[in-house]
Amino acid sequence: MLVPLLGEAWDIVQRQPKSETGLIFPYKPSGISHGFREACKELGIEDLRYHDLRREGASRLFEAGFSIEEVAQVTGHRSLNVLWQVYTELYPQSLHEKFNKLMQQKAE
Repeated sequence: MLVPLLGEAWDIVQRQPKSETGLIFPYKPSGISHGFREACKELGIEDLRYHDLRREGASRLFEAGFSIEEVAQVTGHRSLNVLWQVYTELYPQSLHEKFNKLMQQKAE
């Protein structure tokens, strides 16, 4: 899966030494999850998963005005339906606010 790197992330990647494998950050998925769990444990953070960061990132991009297609490109979501379901679960209030604003504009 390819996702675009934006801003400072791209600059950081460009400064990395080239590896024999061609990977920028060679890793095992289990290693990342383990490291994340250990960091949470050290900090006393309970009930947080590594995948929650992806959800938080997507939510912040939506709040900043990114379209669903743009958010999908950044987060690597292949299904817009899944991404839409996650966002509407987290922030249904913003949909109500936008709808109410639209209704007020129509009434004026």
